Amino acid sequence: ELAVILVPLLRAMEADTSESVLAARDFFGGTVGGMIGILAGHPLDTAKTRLQAMARFDASTTGGVLRETARGEGMRALYKGMSFPFFSTALLNAVVFGVQGASERVLKGSLGDRPQLNGFIAGCIAGLAQSPLVCAVDLVKTQRQVQFSGTSCVSLGPVAIIKQRIGALGLRQGCLQGLGATALKECPSYGVYFLVYEESKSFLDSKSCPVVASTLLSGGLAGCSALGMIHPVDVVKSRVQSLPVDATPEERSVSNVVSQGLKREGTSFFLRGFSAAMQRAFVLNAACFGGYEFSVAVFDALYHRT
Repeated sequence: ELAVILVPLLRAMEADTSESVLAARDFFGGTVGGMIGILAGHPLDTAKTRLQAMARFDASTTGGVLRETARGEGMRALYKGMSFPFFSTALLNAVVFGVQGASERVLKGSLGDRPQLNGFIAGCIAGLAQSPLVCAVDLVKTQRQVQFSGTSCVSLGPVAIIKQRIGALGLRQGCLQGLGATALKECPSYGVYFLVYEESKSFLDSKSCPVVASTLLSGGLAGCSALGMIHPVDVVKSRVQSLPVDATPEERSVSNVVSQGLKREGTSFFLRGFSAAMQRAFVLNAACFGGYEFSVAVFDALYHRT
């Protein structure tokens, strides 16, 4: 079925520029890799978000959150909020891998063959470009994840959440609450993300590490490095985006969230959910890059058959 979809597209692109082929390659690989990564890492993402944003899990651990969630709400609750990022992953990862790939090719022509610098700058550009979309997707995901079944709260679906928020707060705050924190998180982290991946993979390949192991380890290390360094920003973003629709503008401000967190918990506030975040980062990004490299290999094989 995959060949039925791709082969006509590839044949149509044969008369087009090589840039179009490379862009389509990045789009396809990023989409499939993103979907695989989300499926693999979402239960840990739910644990991370609940540890960061829900007071009922203040004294819990990653395993404790997973067990309590599964026991109290069922296994499906571990995937709460997954539909919105999963079905938007084509666009999200197309932006990341597409912008990163195109930027790196442009930078190579402008700055020469300097893979480390080009990879870092291209990753930063890709992270910044996807920030508005990531903000909207993460906002809905986070709102779903902090709904705990069995409470008096009404459990709303993604579309209902968007309608409620836009109706009460308008388009900007309704969909882009936490955009500043998201941009601050995405821009540098993606620069580090692609840089660490390329360097790790190059090192492991030079040591004759099997290709699959090299890809998975490099992807996992890239995710942990990139997300570990900006974890405090992620905690603040989760807190801001988990606030209810009736929160005041002051309560939704980053400065208020930080000051209240420091007042209650001290600097440990910035490390809430760190263990879950690192476990999720390794699993999700290993799966994502594994899926990306596999998808690109399939794309190349089909392209050379046409």
